[in-house]
Amino acid sequence: MQTVKLAASADVVWDYIRDFYNFEEWQPHIVSTEKGPNEGERVVQMKRGNTVLDRIAVLDDESRVLAYEMVPGQPTAPGAPSLEGFLAKFMVSGAGENSEVEYSIEVEVPEEIRPMAEKGIGADITGALEGLTEKFGAAA
Repeated sequence: MQTVKLAASADVVWDYIRDFYNFEEWQPHIVSTEKGPNEGERVVQMKRGNTVLDRIAVLDDESRVLAYEMVPGQPTAPGAPSLEGFLAKFMVSGAGENSEVEYSIEVEVPEEIRPMAEKGIGADITGALEGLTEKFGAAA
């Protein structure tokens, strides 16, 4: 889990993050997103070259929480391990002119690739929060 403090109200930041189909605008590891075959799903083209199907697990406007998961049973790239239990979660909080965003990703990965997976996931989280900072500015 990582957090960032932004120079924009929680309502403004939440309105931006809750748009499940704009993540390529601020997450550098995502090339494109498009609506998936079912409501609340999206097809995500990653910069690593793979494509995944995600779906909204939680969208709570009152608490400002968006959580999404990979749709189970989708094919993986040749040689790529299956990522079981993937759950990414954004929480937006704050009052007044500033806000804080917490971003976490939980996933079960095979032990032999855990260090590489943790590094990649950490870089994805960092890149996303840097993208939000670029969009809204850092809080003082």
